[in-house]
Amino acid sequence: MKRWTLVFTLLLAMTGVLVAAAPANAAERQRCFPETGYCVSGAILRYWERNGGLPVFGYPISELRVETVENWTGPVQWFERDRLEDHGSVGVLAGRLGAQVLESQGLSWQSLPRPDSAPQGCRFFPETGHSLCGTFLEYWERNGGLMRFGYPISEPMTETLPNGDELWTGTVQYFERRRMEYHPELAGTRYEVLLGLLGRDVYTLYTSAKDRCAAPAPLLGPTVRAYPDILGCPAPFPAVLFSAASQRFERGAMYWIPIAPLYAWRYTGNIWVVFYDNARGSLVWQVYASRWREGMPENGGLTPPPGLFEPIRGFGEVWRSVPSLRETLGWAVEPEQADRTIMQYFQSGAYVIYRVNSDRVYILKPDKTAEDIPRIR
Repeated sequence: MKRWTLVFTLLLAMTGVLVAAAPANAAERQRCFPETGYCVSGAILRYWERNGGLPVFGYPISELRVETVENWTGPVQWFERDRLEDHGSVGVLAGRLGAQVLESQGLSWQSLPRPDSAPQGCRFFPETGHSLCGTFLEYWERNGGLMRFGYPISEPMTETLPNGDELWTGTVQYFERRRMEYHPELAGTRYEVLLGLLGRDVYTLYTSAKDRCAAPAPLLGPTVRAYPDILGCPAPFPAVLFSAASQRFERGAMYWIPIAPLYAWRYTGNIWVVFYDNARGSLVWQVYASRWREGMPENGGLTPPPGLFEPIRGFGEVWRSVPSLRETLGWAVEPEQADRTIMQYFQSGAYVIYRVNSDRVYILKPDKTAEDIPRIR
């Protein structure tokens, strides 16, 4: 009897050891990505794998950490194309990055054009007033629909987006959580519709660490890399191929770049002024808000000397309203010229403005000095 008691006691002890060891052996599986140096595990890894993996979400670009997002605080991990949030019993949800990207550019999705009714064969969403058609509708329905993308918050529209050091122009549509991009050259393949790298862009925008720089704007990579100590880290979301205007003066130049429509009720753009300052022995720059809009007087009725011009519209409004600027610049030496521009802001406080027509770049430094150089290739 004592022998069986001893055996039973030993079995209980062994069972206790096995039970105690179980949690260690059942540690959560993780998957690490040398491409970015981050690992994914737990509920977020399961969600990532079950809902498309790399093509849908991209690589992880942060560790799992606690963040506060829209009045909710919990575990969050960032990916190239998404932000995944672990809401516990509710499950893993994707972040509202589509809306956030528009907001970061000064655009309210509520102000974007809406159709009066959805075309035949399309689906209309009264919640946002936007429709979903064709290839984008097929992709939305096939790849998770409302849970994955949210409601559409724009109609399809043409955008020019960075693509490495080049530009890509095509049809896109914004959703609460994503941006779809249509690539007709890849029709018939799984890549006909691609998802924008919104996770990367938003993460870079809201992370101030110096080692997390956005990419230089398309066409500006070599120029930006030639000024690392002056410019520092580029900020995301450069203005790419915006309409612009330029005008040369006797002692300087003006350059107008429009702003996002959300703020157009107050002013219509920024006017950048560049001139040579004898006191500093350098080109310098200043920036003014333009409040001129259609319907206002185009000029002040002034008579310039022969061969010179009175600036008109926004240039004229700023030139006339700031006497010191008028004295500094003198009269315009040519009429206003239409242009296209790429502009990028830098965390140092600097700006780079590429003027497409002249193929030249303003390097606008944080100390208010400037350089006017040919674009570096």
